[in-house]
Amino acid sequence: MSGRVLVVDDDQSVCELLEVTLRRQGFEVEWRTSGLDALELVAERDFDVILTDLGMASLSGLELCARILEIRPEVPVIVVTGDASMGTAVGAIRAGAYDFITKPVDGDLLALTVTRALPHGQLRGEVKRLRQVVAVGRHGGPRVAAG
Repeated sequence: MSGRVLVVDDDQSVCELLEVTLRRQGFEVEWRTSGLDALELVAERDFDVILTDLGMASLSGLELCARILEIRPEVPVIVVTGDASMGTAVGAIRAGAYDFITKPVDGDLLALTVTRALPHGQLRGEVKRLRQVVAVGRHGGPRVAAG
């Protein structure tokens, strides 16, 4: 499996653990310990999936999720939380999260969740691209040849 994953958690040891776990599964991984630093990185680079902790000091995981979706709506965001309550799950999904997993993180479940998110993000990216092509065609712009 391959894909670029960004891990965001204010605990560096959690970032390092998730990095090792995901690299063993063949993913490219970068991490940040600040939601604000992560936002800057997301604006500069492409990622296939983003994992974010829910409870962070500078920017909560829900705020980060919402802001990422404003600038990169095609990228699935998975919220990682120590709170397994239904309210937390609903809040994450309402903020636009693709999925959520609970801490302590099971490595196999993490890999499965990220793997499932990859085609979802690719599909959202393709839909965005096709909408742009259709919009250009409607407004008299250059047409795209089929085939």
